[in-house]
Amino acid sequence: MSNINTLDLSKKVEGKLYGSNIELKGNFTFLNKASKNDIVIRHWINEKGIQIAHDKGISCLITQNPQGNSIDVAKELNLPLIVTDHIEYATAFALNTSVNKYAKDAFKMSVTGTNGKSTTTHLLFTIFSDLGFNTYTNTDAESEGNTLIDPRVSDELTEFYNNNGDIEIIALEVSEVQGWDDKLMKNHSCQMINALGADVAVITNASFDHMNLVESFDELLYEIGGAARALTKQNKDTLLVLNNEDQNIKKMSGIVENNSNVKVMYFGDYDSSNLLDISYKENVGIFSKDKLYIKYDDLPFTSYHFIQDIMAAIAVCEYKELNKYDVISSLKNYKPLARRFIKLRENPVIIDDFAHNPSGIHLTIENGAKLGEHLYVIDAIRGSRGDDINEEIAESLVEVLANRENYSLILTTSTDVVNHLNTVTDSELRVFTNVLKENSISYELYDTLEESLISTFNHANESDVILLLGAQGMDPARNLLEQNDII
Repeated sequence: MSNINTLDLSKKVEGKLYGSNIELKGNFTFLNKASKNDIVIRHWINEKGIQIAHDKGISCLITQNPQGNSIDVAKELNLPLIVTDHIEYATAFALNTSVNKYAKDAFKMSVTGTNGKSTTTHLLFTIFSDLGFNTYTNTDAESEGNTLIDPRVSDELTEFYNNNGDIEIIALEVSEVQGWDDKLMKNHSCQMINALGADVAVITNASFDHMNLVESFDELLYEIGGAARALTKQNKDTLLVLNNEDQNIKKMSGIVENNSNVKVMYFGDYDSSNLLDISYKENVGIFSKDKLYIKYDDLPFTSYHFIQDIMAAIAVCEYKELNKYDVISSLKNYKPLARRFIKLRENPVIIDDFAHNPSGIHLTIENGAKLGEHLYVIDAIRGSRGDDINEEIAESLVEVLANRENYSLILTTSTDVVNHLNTVTDSELRVFTNVLKENSISYELYDTLEESLISTFNHANESDVILLLGAQGMDPARNLLEQNDII
């Protein structure tokens, strides 16, 4: 970093500086990774943390929640401390600084939306990597780097550059809504994508999720639309990719309609009367305008919600004018992220999917039910996420199962595998099961994930299908199935 001091930084993050005004030279990072002269961003800090920061020789620490006598200790140690009410401002500034320092000329892509953002981002990362570009992504199986709560992306960009050299491509997954303690971090996607300096923003879809953070669906749409608003702030040619089948997303073209620098591309199901930029014709393949781009047999996924992710990625590839046959080769050999509709076994079929919100659950059950005679749904209740989201998930199970025959619903609180941050509360369990009871949906409830898996497998016939749904409470399922010689 150059040409900025602690006083300037405090103004940029709307914080108050305690301590000296000094020039900053290091990188933005975490406390446990920090080296001499680095700048640490930490949501909260206590006296012990201040002492650790001082001992490491960091040049400045930024926090939102100084606890105990942290400020006084920082003053005594002459450690510059910036306290801000918006830690996300610091993280956004860190992201922008690292991009400008290590990836100024990179082609920068961002993906947001309720579902599909991890897969779409990973598809783009894989395609550009396979085509020989030095490509960074923040997407992994857990997607913990898609927020502005901590400086992970900034830190990883520094590390990636040091290990791999110039960064040519960035594929960034961006959480559409973020916050903590049920408090919304407003304009998250807009801030993050603007800090990135994105050339591309993909918006996959919008459905009920994070409703503990937003007060209405309209507020959720506003937050998701931040991706489009961010492009209007870029003084360069950019691309906005929209899901034509989601009417709320399709309308977001209006956000950029007066900005001639933003090109809009749409993807969706094939409609001969309204030819899309990228479209899918069932059992035929994906088209770019009126020409077949990739045939059905070469697609790495056959479930339509994943085909939508491929269409979004192809839209970017066409905009970038990548070689079609190189892209097809990459797609044919694509290995998906963990827990994205992964088939773990045949006879009975076992499908593992990260579905953890209402729309994701709908899609996974609808596609999974086609694979067997009797449908077993094992759902890990979301722990410590609030009553509202669990009520919505239960309602989505009611909607998708109510008129279906030949199914069994199994619930688990996964007490054998979750930590204190993901423990199902009594209130969450009560809300979840009450919705099912009120709608006459029968279920079995297991305390442990392992017991729910073994019991279900023992009851299933070879012609049946078992769906494993949920987030943290279902993440260890594959290992448990392997340990019990089921897969």
